[in-house]
Amino acid sequence: MTTSPDTKTPRLISGKVVILGMFAFAACMTAFMWFYWKLNLAPFLPLQQAIVANEELEESRPVVEGGRRKGQADAPNTLRVTMKVDYDPNENPARIDELEQTILELAKKSLPQFQEYDQLELNVYWPKQETELAPISVQRVIQLK
Repeated sequence: MTTSPDTKTPRLISGKVVILGMFAFAACMTAFMWFYWKLNLAPFLPLQQAIVANEELEESRPVVEGGRRKGQADAPNTLRVTMKVDYDPNENPARIDELEQTILELAKKSLPQFQEYDQLELNVYWPKQETELAPISVQRVIQLK
């Protein structure tokens, strides 16, 4: 019978350390994401809160962002508002016009940096039913300057 040399290599890192490292990495990534979103969306929080404070729009789940498109220095500075509506935006253009004016007035009142933007991009969507895969949406761009 032949004897084989011991091919087992010693363990350099224990399993407990690997698991603790994974949890520490997850906690750091979660904190980084929270901090990034807080910095990215904090300047637009007053407008988002003003939209939700409006009785007609309190269920709209607005997301407000702003800035130029990445990699396009000559692109217009755009204020983007994305929100849910409880009606088909394609069949109710008059209601979308009213919504557009409401958002514009709220933006002028609640955002101190409103004058910096060249255009307002309003994206509204209507999740028709939970069984539908594609929501019905409308996008409008309003030139401010």
